[in-house]
This record gives sequence, structure tokens and C-alpha cells, in this order.
Amino acid sequence: MNILLGKTILHYEQMGQGSEQILILHGWGRSLNEWLPVAKKLSSKYTVTLLDLPGFGSSEDPTTPWDTYDYANLVLGFMKKLEIKSSIIVGHSFGGRIATILAANNSERVPSIVLIDAGGIHIQSFITKFKIFFYKIFVKPVRSIIPKKLQKLLGSGDYRALSGTMRTSFIKIVNQDLRYLFPKVTVPLSIIWGSNDQTLPVEYVKIYKKLIPHAQVKIIWSADHSPHLSKPADTIDALEEILL
Repeated sequence: MNILLGKTILHYEQMGQGSEQILILHGWGRSLNEWLPVAKKLSSKYTVTLLDLPGFGSSEDPTTPWDTYDYANLVLGFMKKLEIKSSIIVGHSFGGRIATILAANNSERVPSIVLIDAGGIHIQSFITKFKIFFYKIFVKPVRSIIPKKLQKLLGSGDYRALSGTMRTSFIKIVNQDLRYLFPKVTVPLSIIWGSNDQTLPVEYVKIYKKLIPHAQVKIIWSADHSPHLSKPADTIDALEEILL
């Protein structure tokens, strides 16, 4: 299904007829399609809505570079457009960033959230800092003569795959540290994390627990950054335990 919100055409899917709502927000570079099996399982009790965020899946790109707050405002507008007065939000990775903002600032519309390997903690490792320094000093001035294979080793795959407004959006979003919002999240919060996440290490869970002591944590063993794909049965079990 498609809907026009402002100047952007958004694609979404909806299933189930429960009185309670769940809104699923996918990660960066992903789409709602990978969450359809999870949605189908949860739709036995809930009305489940899945949204292709602008720039991904079948939704249009933003016309200007956006940060996470722009995406959060879009999701809030989407909920109002569909007359979703209150909804649990399940947010994966980038979707978790959006869920955090909404829970901290719109608790009347977001009664609880589930964060799955969520973004929002911006910590640069020594290796990352070194790569940035090396690129700026040695690579950028002579980039045109460096083999493409070597260039690929020196940058983010997500960044290289983007162009135009989405590339600028990516830079703005990954540099936003949302830890200052964590103490403002007073609604029930559950965290699901893959133990083998190489993108956002499982150690980040300790930061969440320190700043949001009431958070409930479930670790999916041997799962990577996308536990709903690498360990789908375990992830669905965890979600059912939390939500059903």
C-alpha cells in the first residue's frame, strides 16, 4: 500500500486486526520485506504495520538531507495519517534510533518500545579514527589515482553505496549520539541483541542498561547484527515472550 505524506510517497504493509498496534521500523539500507515473517507471527494478537522508511524499499527518497529527527517526525506524521493513536514500536538498528526519539518525546503515542541491535550510541574506535585520519591526510588528495579495490578498504560500505541526499543523510545520522535521550525513555523498553553483532557490539547493551535501568534485555546467541535473519526462530520467540 502507498500513501502520500507531505511530498513523499511512502510504502507500507499492514496485517492483523488486534486492538493493540505494533509498528516495525527496519534498519538502514533495508526494507519492510525482511520483517514480514515476524509481522505475520505477531499479527495473531496485534495489528502490525510495517513502513518502508524514505529512501529505502519502495518509498521515495527525501528531497533534502535528513537526520534522525526528521525521520522520527515523518514516522509520527505517518502514525497520525493512519490514525494510529498509540503503538508499540519495534526498531532494528537505524529504526531503533527513531524509536528512541519517539519514546523519549511522544510517550503518549508510544507506550513501549523494543530495540533490536539498535543504533544511537556513537563511539569511534581507535581503528575507525585512524582510518578517518588516514583518509583525510593521505587518500583524499590523491583519490583519483588510487585503485578502487583499495578505496573500498578505506570507507564504509553503507556510505559508498549511497549518493545525493541519502549520502549526506547517512553522515548526519551516524554522527548523532542519542545517549542524552536515554534517561528520558520512561516507557517499558526491551532490548534484543545478537551476541555476534560485528556492526554494533553487544557491549553496547551495558550502556543502555546503565542509562535506562528498567530496560529488559534478551541476548540472541550466535546471532549477528540482524538476529531476525540469522536466528529468526529465536528472535520471534524473544518477541513473543515480550509482546504476547
